[in-house]
Amino acid sequence: MEVYLVRHAAQHVAEEDRFRDTGLTAAGEDQARSLAKLLREADFGVCLSSPMRRAVETARLLLEGREIPLRLDENLAEGHPGDLAGLSESEARSRYPDDFRLGRTVVARVAAMGRTAPGGETREAFLERARGAARTVTAEFERGGSRLLVVAHGGLLNYLLQVLLRQPLRDEVPFGFEHCGVARLLYYRERPEFGPFPMLRFGPR
Repeated sequence: MEVYLVRHAAQHVAEEDRFRDTGLTAAGEDQARSLAKLLREADFGVCLSSPMRRAVETARLLLEGREIPLRLDENLAEGHPGDLAGLSESEARSRYPDDFRLGRTVVARVAAMGRTAPGGETREAFLERARGAARTVTAEFERGGSRLLVVAHGGLLNYLLQVLLRQPLRDEVPFGFEHCGVARLLYYRERPEFGPFPMLRFGPR
């Protein structure tokens, strides 16, 4: 059995849109359609998606013309922007410089301050959502699905992969995802001694 983890396609990121939940650009739509062609032969039982606009638009393009159920899962959403919501990047950096010490991503802010953003989720709340998403993935496998498609965000996917691979959770980015980047994991039932989560590893497409 297999799970395909996909980061959403490129979204609008104009200066004034940096911390808003924007939709895909024309280039992002092309990215998603190109990936859909590559995944055409994969027979997915279900697609789980973050409820955020850029992820849902990506998922719908990946499933276009196919009778594959789409389910939205709040656990797959990116880290909550808190007080950054609605700010431009320059405004956010000016008001909350310490939150950008290690970079502008959610994971960088978690590493710098222990929160996804000022007023946003704590590190532990964000990690618990990643664990919840991992439990959902595991449950889908236990129901006997052959392939699962998951569409989410770079920060969330970084932690979700660490949980699924049973690695120590680190506030850095061991698994980087470009827009429409894919990680394919293989699931092995014959090793039940590995505990409640299935044994997963990276595999070539």
